[in-house]
Amino acid sequence: MITLLIKALLSVASLHVLGGCSEKLPGYEALSPGTYEHKLNIRVLGFRRSYLIHIPKGYDRTKALPLVVALHGGFSTAQRMEEETGLSELADSEGFFVLYPNGITLFGRLQHWNAGHCCGKAMKDGIDDVGFVSMVIDQARKHLKVDPAGIYMVGYSNGGMLAHFFVAQRPETLAAVAVIAATIGSRPSPSEPEVRIPPARAPVPIIAFHGREDDLVPYERGRLRDWGHLYVPVKESMDFWVKANQCASIPLREQIMAGRVLKETWTGNKKDAEVILYTLEGWKHNPPTRHHTQGLPGTDPLKGFHATDIIWEFFKGHHR
Repeated sequence: MITLLIKALLSVASLHVLGGCSEKLPGYEALSPGTYEHKLNIRVLGFRRSYLIHIPKGYDRTKALPLVVALHGGFSTAQRMEEETGLSELADSEGFFVLYPNGITLFGRLQHWNAGHCCGKAMKDGIDDVGFVSMVIDQARKHLKVDPAGIYMVGYSNGGMLAHFFVAQRPETLAAVAVIAATIGSRPSPSEPEVRIPPARAPVPIIAFHGREDDLVPYERGRLRDWGHLYVPVKESMDFWVKANQCASIPLREQIMAGRVLKETWTGNKKDAEVILYTLEGWKHNPPTRHHTQGLPGTDPLKGFHATDIIWEFFKGHHR
């Protein structure tokens, strides 16, 4: 059966439910809850671009729902982002859509993004991932009843860098953004100039999570071991948004989780311009979600820590 998306977009090649099902989607007006894969005829390096879309349980197509766009890390996938964040399970209980775009792929694997300053071939070839993600959001808004005041973005690692880049350029699209293990700039080597994302065009609320022991995107200025990049420190990335959001320079500091987590909150004259940073002591590069923390020893204060819940509570407090 021809879908509404195929009718509307010449770029659509196939759309099917994940999990081995090959039947055609019956159309957006008849979607049942679940996660679907959407493949486009847009090709980069010979491979088609794609994304996943999650429809929550109890979806009523007459009711506008929030939309969360989730950007995977470098060399990862949309499906892995869904697994690690638990966003689809939360969407089912809270009632929102989730989009999981896929970065460009090398040899059908090693998916990554052009975040303006990182990383790999996507950056070197100038792939317009801001444009791609914008297109995916526009498609969702065209075919699903999305609340335009409740569109959010969360990105991890290279995907978090793209989230920084995206919201700085297109702040009018998002009500709030969350970044995990990401930064606003880097340099490929000590001898090359540092590149940072352009100044933000408008204030946007932002929440960030970063492990103090991150060995891939170091908390302080340091080298990413695989790519050789030198990254802007986390605090400088936060300063970027503190200034853009016109917040006070001194944050409110709270020690939580038996001292393993430092929460810093910068506020200004407007609630919709706050900046929050969670620094996790002893944590490395993995997303601090239940997928990774549930297996910690029972005595570890971070056992069961779930950044996804914190991010959603932050998102719920912000609307455009």
